[in-house]
Parts: sequence; C-alpha cells; structure tokens
Amino acid sequence: MRPRDILAANLRAFMAARPDLDTLPKLTARSGVTNGTLDRIRRAAVSTRIDELGRLGEAFGVEPWEMLRPQGVASVSPLGLMLAAHLDHSAQDEATHTAAYAAATAVIDALTTRRDVPTEPEPADAAASAPRRAREKRGM
Repeated sequence: MRPRDILAANLRAFMAARPDLDTLPKLTARSGVTNGTLDRIRRAAVSTRIDELGRLGEAFGVEPWEMLRPQGVASVSPLGLMLAAHLDHSAQDEATHTAAYAAATAVIDALTTRRDVPTEPEPADAAASAPRRAREKRGM
C-alpha cells in the first residue's frame, strides 16, 4: 500500500471518529489546509507535503508520523491515540497519565478485537429448548 493510501485511510478514520472534525470545512478551519488539498489527500490523489501532514497531526492531536502508520500495524487504535492525546492535556502527573492510558487502550483494544461476540447474549433457555422444539416439529 502506498503511503498516500495509508494517509487517506487514516484521515477518513480520524475524521469519522471526531465529530468536531468530520467535514472538510471543519478540518480546514482547524488545520489551515485548504478544502481542495484535503479532498485530494482523502482520495489519495496527491502526495502530501510534510508541512500539511504536520498541520493535520496537530489538528487531530497526534504526531504527524502516526497518520502514516498502517491501521493493522498500530499497537493501539486511532481512537486510543486520540485518547492518549487528550490524556496528555488533562493528566495531573505522569503516573496518572500512564495508568489512565493503559486502562483506556486495554478497553478499546478489547472492544475492537471482540467484534465476533454478540452484543446481546442469547437467553440460556432458548439454546436448551431449540432441540426440543425441533423434535416437536417432527412429531417426536
């Protein structure tokens, strides 16, 4: 995958995760990168200058290089990275920051890796009664 494709995918993911930056005009106002340039970056139609990458990273509260990291390679999700940026600004001391970051990323990573788990557990008696209902249908 080309770096511009990775950046485009990450930009779309960051925008989707941030309601305050989910449109090009909002992101333009925050970053100073023009609408046209943002649209071309989002479509992977252009190589991005380092200065623009820096402004985008600053707008999203992440290091610019984080926007070039492929999704599957990151040790934490983009949501975890945004949370870490928030914690950098709000934690009172290093120990609090480290503990909150570790707990938050563990929860986020656990939720994102457990997509196959049903959101509502099936009632215990429904699973047990399925064979009985099948026998009743067959007339057993």
